[in-house]
Amino acid sequence: MSFLAEALYLIVPFILVISIVIVIHELGHYWAGRYFGAAVESFSVGFGHSIFERTDKNNTRWRINWLPLGGFVSFVNEGGILENEGMIPEKVSSEELAANDHMPKGKPFNELSAGARNVVALAGPFANFILSILIFAVLAMALGNPIERISVAAIEENSAAQSAGLEPGDVFVSVNGREANRMKVILEQIKMSTDDPVLLVLLRDEKEIEISVTPKRVTRTNFMGIKERTGMIGVQLATQLIDRNRLNPVAAVGHGIGETYSTIGSSLQMLGRILTGRESLQQLSGPVGIANVAGGITKATMERDEVSLGRRLYGVLINNVQLIAFISVAIGFFNLLPLPILDGGQVIFNTYEAVTGKGLSEDILLKTKFATVLVLAILAVFITIGDIEEAGVLELFSGL
Repeated sequence: MSFLAEALYLIVPFILVISIVIVIHELGHYWAGRYFGAAVESFSVGFGHSIFERTDKNNTRWRINWLPLGGFVSFVNEGGILENEGMIPEKVSSEELAANDHMPKGKPFNELSAGARNVVALAGPFANFILSILIFAVLAMALGNPIERISVAAIEENSAAQSAGLEPGDVFVSVNGREANRMKVILEQIKMSTDDPVLLVLLRDEKEIEISVTPKRVTRTNFMGIKERTGMIGVQLATQLIDRNRLNPVAAVGHGIGETYSTIGSSLQMLGRILTGRESLQQLSGPVGIANVAGGITKATMERDEVSLGRRLYGVLINNVQLIAFISVAIGFFNLLPLPILDGGQVIFNTYEAVTGKGLSEDILLKTKFATVLVLAILAVFITIGDIEEAGVLELFSGL
């Protein structure tokens, strides 16, 4: 495969996935801000200088910028305005906005109540969760929420499964109390339980038996060519479709909410395992990791020569739409963390102001934000190194 094709597989899906997720996040902030009457200087898709823009009736500039990686909304007086090209001062009053017909309509962001600013902060993550719910719901209506019979096809020698007593032909009934009628449930429970016992209820010879198995952490290369360090018990699974289970709109929305809630729960569980030292920081993924997954899914699907081009393109679409849903949950969850530069941190600051009647000093805000940026930058380096290693990039230089 040519270098150009490899690059397209990696870059294009990543840009589409990350841009959709972040733009929806920023639209959440925008809609909430406008609801409370905040003046918006600009809403930008991408970063850098604009290649196209128009101004709406509220004198908000809607911009498409040259670097297509996400976007941002700039409220007037929200800690200064990004890239306003000198059009509006960093600090401006409601009176000054009202007196100038060319300035954005509304009131400066800092003049909103603390409660209103909290709603604006939370609206970004909330928009991400809504996007995920809608995607999960639409897919459940269109493709169904398949119910499967999952059994053990083969067992690896000297594996955790062999030591625990699993046998080929065993049918999964439940995993840690969760009904095991979907592959996702089994994989999630096992991969998130490295070195912790997992209680399996299995059907063997028409009788239910209980087996406790402890997944071992292994490094393997998955079907996308990405190395992953995860919990495994050493079995090959076979699936039999029982029911396609296409859902009606009401049931599909409920399914979407359940899937979003479950994904948030998995994120909390992983965060807890990392904080307690049971998982490595490199279990987390950054932009490089997202690009690896998006590109890996696309590449693996497009290389299936036995499938028609139309079916491959359809597979790429569905897989990346599902990825958007999961990344959207992750972005929403991450931004709720109580860190000063994130939406969760803004909620803490605004709540402090509402309780005490005054906000934190600019000096304290700047210092806490700087410290947070420094810590996140260090974490990002470790995470990115892990992502690069998982992508196999370092192996390219191993023989030099």
